[in-house]
Amino acid sequence: MSGACGSCTLCCTLMRVEMTPPKPDRQTCEHCSADGCSIYDARPDACRGFQCLWLASQQIAQLALPAAMRPDRAGIVIDLNAAGTVLAHCEHPGSWTREPMRSWLLDKAARTNVILELSYGAEMLAADGGTERLERVGVHESGNRLYVRVSDLPKWKAQAAA
Repeated sequence: MSGACGSCTLCCTLMRVEMTPPKPDRQTCEHCSADGCSIYDARPDACRGFQCLWLASQQIAQLALPAAMRPDRAGIVIDLNAAGTVLAHCEHPGSWTREPMRSWLLDKAARTNVILELSYGAEMLAADGGTERLERVGVHESGNRLYVRVSDLPKWKAQAAA
């Protein structure tokens, strides 16, 4: 049973989960079924502690994101990292371009960093809808992935080598 998530299990495919053995991103968890998580009551701590932004928003009526933005309907799991960056884990490269998700993400991009995590890598979303490729350069001790804009990569590598 998937609890408050209902029939939505997109995070069970798109997200990586630190468990034994680790569940890589973009691979469906072995415990994911048509009815939700088959081990919901005994799921790993990483899964217990995770709540996508859509689900979290449903707890406060004034902040509730529309049903069209539910991950399994929009094709995107929205997450926030400790730095306040919006992470849009996209099922397909064009998932973020459909309304109302597009307008919501562009609004956030005007105020904070928005990273589109796609099957082929990551891109930074600008408020005008433009994107810039990012290169993953590591993982922070907090578990957050570290990215550098591809255009800044030579400068970053020079500084890292110094």
